[in-house]
Amino acid sequence: MPTRSPVLPDFREGPFVVERDGTYYFMRSEDDTRSENYHVAYATGPPPLGPWTERGTILSKRPEYGTLGTGHHSVVNTPGTDDWYIVYHRFAPNGPGRPGGDGTHRETTVDRPRFTAGGRIEPVVPTLEPAGPVRR
Repeated sequence: MPTRSPVLPDFREGPFVVERDGTYYFMRSEDDTRSENYHVAYATGPPPLGPWTERGTILSKRPEYGTLGTGHHSVVNTPGTDDWYIVYHRFAPNGPGRPGGDGTHRETTVDRPRFTAGGRIEPVVPTLEPAGPVRR
């Protein structure tokens, strides 16, 4: 049985830290990877090793679209811009030729996180469409 953190009891895996405008964002997956409730939460802090201020969930399931088990992510930035992408896996939806929906059949997807003027991350809405390129 994995040991649980007394500070982050739902922390499971996938810790990931990025820096934006002097703020560090510590993101991680919570719950079990086989659970439809698997999701990404985050905290912020001024130094890369904390202390951290817990901010909550930024990526979670969207059952009305069959999007479940959204977690184990990475975040990338287009160099020289403020364009960010979150890459994560989710349960593959059930359908013809697709044995998804059970937490072991997954697909990778990309969406865009958005930052508020105060430096928080708005909840990422999982989509069924690709994020697409940034047009300037």
